[in-house]
Amino acid sequence: MKKYLTIALFIGILAPAQKVWTLQDCLDYAVENNITVKKTVLDKTTAQLNYQQQKNNKLPTIYGSSSLGLTNGSSIDPITSSFVNQNILSNSFGISGNMTIYQGNKLNLQIEQNKMILDQSSLYQKQAENNIVLNVLEAYLQSLYYYEGIEIAKYTANSSAQELKLTQTKYKNGAISKLELADVETQNAQNQYTVVSSQNLYNQQVLKLKQLLELDPSVDFEIKKTSLPDIDETIPDKQQVFALATENLPDLKIYDAQNEILNKALQITKAGYKPTLSATAGLNTGFTSTQDYSYFNQVKNNFNKSVGLSLNIPIFSKKQNDTNVELAKIDIQQNQLDKISAGKTLYSSIETAWQNAIANQAQQKSSKVARDNAKLSYDLSTKKFEFGGLTTTELSVSRNTYLTNEQTYLQSKYMAVLYTQLLNFYQGKILTTN
Repeated sequence: MKKYLTIALFIGILAPAQKVWTLQDCLDYAVENNITVKKTVLDKTTAQLNYQQQKNNKLPTIYGSSSLGLTNGSSIDPITSSFVNQNILSNSFGISGNMTIYQGNKLNLQIEQNKMILDQSSLYQKQAENNIVLNVLEAYLQSLYYYEGIEIAKYTANSSAQELKLTQTKYKNGAISKLELADVETQNAQNQYTVVSSQNLYNQQVLKLKQLLELDPSVDFEIKKTSLPDIDETIPDKQQVFALATENLPDLKIYDAQNEILNKALQITKAGYKPTLSATAGLNTGFTSTQDYSYFNQVKNNFNKSVGLSLNIPIFSKKQNDTNVELAKIDIQQNQLDKISAGKTLYSSIETAWQNAIANQAQQKSSKVARDNAKLSYDLSTKKFEFGGLTTTELSVSRNTYLTNEQTYLQSKYMAVLYTQLLNFYQGKILTTN
């Protein structure tokens, strides 16, 4: 038995301790592993490939060709171009290429546009990271809020358990009725259930946080349980917060980048009015059975080279270019309207957080005073109850008053933390629970 105990202790020493996740741990892990963020990384990789391909489009296109044919009857010899009336076995080889020399500067404009799209993809990635950060922050603080709810429920349950013992003693001594004892028993059972219910709420919230982190269901997950301090920070001016948000967040920068992309698209569209100049070149040779020379001699002697230029000038395209230009201008105007709408949404979010931060800080101060007084009253009521100075109903009212004020204080404190942290986030500050 001693041997097995030693082995168990040794294994326990070697076993790694379960990781306790801080807020920063959750934020870092979520940014790295969130599916939406990963998709934006893939989108950025796609943009990089498209940008590189667009640069490669300036290179010439070169391809080789070969053909083998048998012709019977009157036909033109594909090698000599002579009209003959006999069976012809022909074999040809060639290599050719073409290159766009000028297309209204369209290729250069497309390269610049794809570079802009690549830069914009970084903004989308940052936006996705910010979204998951805010979701994790809210879920983490909500988990801490439910955890403190467990502590309150346990305190209340322990108190009611002591009250039940006193009530049972009083009942045995004939000091109270059976009805009063039943009321205390019922209240105690409810308080004990509240502990279980509070624990369940906490577990469900931790599960939501775990899912936000994209953790495998089999992974053990535990957050660092800490009681947050009261928030007593100076709330910054909302206009200042908005100004910093426009500098630090990608939300509006995305539309600025889109405006540059659309203006470049307009230039590309206007290139449709301009001519296209292309160059071609080729090397060809072949063999035909109509000639008396050997195969290799013909391949050598029939060798020819060719170069050429082609110029296409748009004269009339059923006004398609005009339509494309107008559509491109409309896209620019729509993007400007989208930016205005996004700016209003961002400002509304900041003002809501600002107002809630002020309101909850004020409520936190007043509710703390009310909570402290209600707790003192409840403690005194418990003492009075012990000495028979209060009925079970009066004690229950005092307890419920304390719990209500405790819950109000706790909620206002966590809401003050949440909205203060949101304002810090908009200003580009580090998020923390300290």
